[in-house]
Amino acid sequence: MIGQQSTAQPTADTGTPVSPEIDWRDVPIMPEVSQHVLQIYQEGQAQGRNPHNFSVIGDCQSIPFVFMGPFGRGILEPDSAESYLWDAINQFKDSFIRWSVTSRGGFTAASILNPLQADPHYCKPGETPLTCEYRLNNPAFAFITLETWLDLNTVDRYETYLRQILDYVIEHGTIPILITKADSADVLNGRYVINPAIVRVARDYDIPVINFWKSAQYRPNGGIDPAREGFHLSQDGYNLKNTLALRALYNIWQAVEQGSTNGSSGLANPTTTPTQQTTSNSEPAPQVTVPDCEGGCIFFATASSQDGEVATQGVYAYSYVDQKLTLVLGDGFDLQDVSNDGQRLLVNKTNRLYEINLANDSAILRSESFFSNGKQDAYWNSDDSVVIFIDQNHPFQTDTGAEFNLFPSTRDGERYFEVGSCTSKDYCQSKGIYRLDPDQSTTLLDSFSRPVFSPDGKLVAFLNPAAATKDNYYHIGYLLLEEPDRGIRSRRIFYFPEEGGFMIYPEVRDYAFSPENNNLFIIYDVYSAYLEKSIRLQTYVLDLKTNILIDYGNLNGASGSLNPRLVWAPQGNMVLLFLTDVTPDNKYSLSIFQTKLNTAERLIPYDQEIMTSNDYFYITNLYWR
Repeated sequence: MIGQQSTAQPTADTGTPVSPEIDWRDVPIMPEVSQHVLQIYQEGQAQGRNPHNFSVIGDCQSIPFVFMGPFGRGILEPDSAESYLWDAINQFKDSFIRWSVTSRGGFTAASILNPLQADPHYCKPGETPLTCEYRLNNPAFAFITLETWLDLNTVDRYETYLRQILDYVIEHGTIPILITKADSADVLNGRYVINPAIVRVARDYDIPVINFWKSAQYRPNGGIDPAREGFHLSQDGYNLKNTLALRALYNIWQAVEQGSTNGSSGLANPTTTPTQQTTSNSEPAPQVTVPDCEGGCIFFATASSQDGEVATQGVYAYSYVDQKLTLVLGDGFDLQDVSNDGQRLLVNKTNRLYEINLANDSAILRSESFFSNGKQDAYWNSDDSVVIFIDQNHPFQTDTGAEFNLFPSTRDGERYFEVGSCTSKDYCQSKGIYRLDPDQSTTLLDSFSRPVFSPDGKLVAFLNPAAATKDNYYHIGYLLLEEPDRGIRSRRIFYFPEEGGFMIYPEVRDYAFSPENNNLFIIYDVYSAYLEKSIRLQTYVLDLKTNILIDYGNLNGASGSLNPRLVWAPQGNMVLLFLTDVTPDNKYSLSIFQTKLNTAERLIPYDQEIMTSNDYFYITNLYWR
């Protein structure tokens, strides 16, 4: 620890230190363990933190290839004089070989708190890398080694975000271990700016800090690789940082374990009284606001996600002609389907499925045991006479799981559904897609993911789940097309123009057939695995008569990572894109862009910020009738 425990009460809003400035160069290399650290650990154990797990929160110098991972892979071992350190390696063995979702090249202190930066393969919509890491790893210890900042003139923001990270980590009973940086990339006008902030924050919070910079001064070139740009460590520097981190982890682990055994924290074991949840046997009839949409309505629903906790926000109707947005049904309602004439809606509020008739403002309860965790769990057949839905009491069961998602088509004799398991709304693990035939037999469809059927049912576009691998960050960069009646014999593969750049792994995000079945519009996300977000959204139109892929323009920005959606105009002459982006004041906003196929207008802004929210939100289902 650094001196005595401060009486300051730091919060995420302080931004500036409240304790006296100290010379960060004089801080000891190895930290001591204070009573405050013992208290954090005890509170974490009461919350259920895993004492065998540590997480790493950092940038490119924290990835397991260079930090802590060498111990797990056997490339680096403790010196024979410190053989006791093997106890820590055995205690935390799984963490040494694990890649934390909070550790990535390009990460800054702000990135850790930004849902845009969360790994979409592992994290729920709306989770930040930090909250996602807690759900996945539940750590009792966390190394925090964030060594970069975009603009050194705004380093006060680095400190503000670092304090926010620490507020979360400590509140959740995890012992944070800070590490100073050894390079001089944070020198501004002749003075260091990040290391003083790290040490200042460690003092205010009374938490461990390893003064790696001080130890590295005794190594050749200060532990920095002389052949590179002055930021990256030499192999000797990496070995030193790993050894110091292992020593600190061992010392802190031993101290808190001994403190727990002796009961030195003085904390009583907390007790939790489970809260009773009551539900009403009778639900009031849905309160419907009938929209007035000249020339038809664009219906959609939204869901918000706060750290992965998803809540449906209501059903909306947007009038293209007068740009009017109407809330048709309020919080808790989600949209499943819209009849072809635009007069009837299939909506649900959790497990209650309703048919809403806009012509007479009536509501019919279709089911009280509706399954609602999939992307789409109900739809009308081709002539809107029959509702197909998943009954949570009687879902189709296969060897790989239960039915959780439906794929609407006009092929009324068949039913296409996805199986697996769901832990919450829109967070499901797929175990395959099946077709149910009229004779009630089921067929597992080979290499099928996210199928979208043409309006006439003669074509289906889909992705190949086997193409998503760790090497391409689980992104699928090509599209398949086939005729359901002919199956794999008719299968065609469509590749997109190659996207250059460092660690660029594009992904097909959304696609839809035109009403006349002659075109397929595609949203293609040009994704940077280094920055962990989209850098550009690219659009294409596939002419289904000629098999020609046409570039229809692009937009720079992160909207490709925020569940971009598209919808065709009923006349087939236009596509609207509903794109979410982040505003300068860090709010989420939904805007509309239009592309007209019979003119040169491509990705033209049509209506900006029709909705805004402090929390991440996204469109669930979308129809233009």
